[in-house]
Amino acid sequence: MIIGLAAAKFINNNVNYNLNNCMKYIKNAKEKNVDLLLFGETYLQGFESLEWIPEKDLLIGLDKQSNELNILRKYCKENEIALGIGYIERQNNTLFSSYLIIDKNGNDLTNYRRMSRGWRENNTDEKVYLEGNNFYIFKYMGFNLCLGLCGDFWEESVIEKLPKNNADIVFWPVFISYDKKTWEKEELNIYIEQAKKIHKNILLVNSICDEEKSSAYGGAFAINDNKLIASLEQEKEDILIIKYEF
Repeated sequence: MIIGLAAAKFINNNVNYNLNNCMKYIKNAKEKNVDLLLFGETYLQGFESLEWIPEKDLLIGLDKQSNELNILRKYCKENEIALGIGYIERQNNTLFSSYLIIDKNGNDLTNYRRMSRGWRENNTDEKVYLEGNNFYIFKYMGFNLCLGLCGDFWEESVIEKLPKNNADIVFWPVFISYDKKTWEKEELNIYIEQAKKIHKNILLVNSICDEEKSSAYGGAFAINDNKLIASLEQEKEDILIIKYEF
């Protein structure tokens, strides 16, 4: 299986731009024979898209069967490529930081909800802003796959729930704002060290955002047996491609 990690730019609260950019990346990945393309956390609306005012934020959240996600399902089927994308999910009057995996036929493989609270501000309405409570193993092209979002893998109580022995690869979509110098000199090694607690095969992907309130510098990283085996440098919009054969 060939997996692509898309270090792609998003614009907060501009779903139209982010959706179209996602479709461009899908087209590009298809030309490179990618089987599954992964984007960062909350890519579709942007990580800083919420105001933490329920009546406003519920208008920003997208139902799992929203028109935007159905467009992506259709595009996956047309291009015969699977997709993983982060979004703010609305279910009735609740909101989650979620990550949807769609297969090449446009069918959902899993819809994961972040379990750690770091995606939302303190003192938010506990009846509206919620977390998930479990990991899920899903199968694709003969591989057992699993994912967690950003801060999930920094909380011991969450990591303990990870069915690592049943997974071949763990996806780690994030939104992190370390600049290139800090990331390369300090944080990258910290993340590789943390990977020891998670799984031997980890794929980490970050988005790019150049807004003052929401800086992210991208980058994509493949870790195997606690070593960095492939990477895409920060500040570069591109796709990191990794091939897995077991």
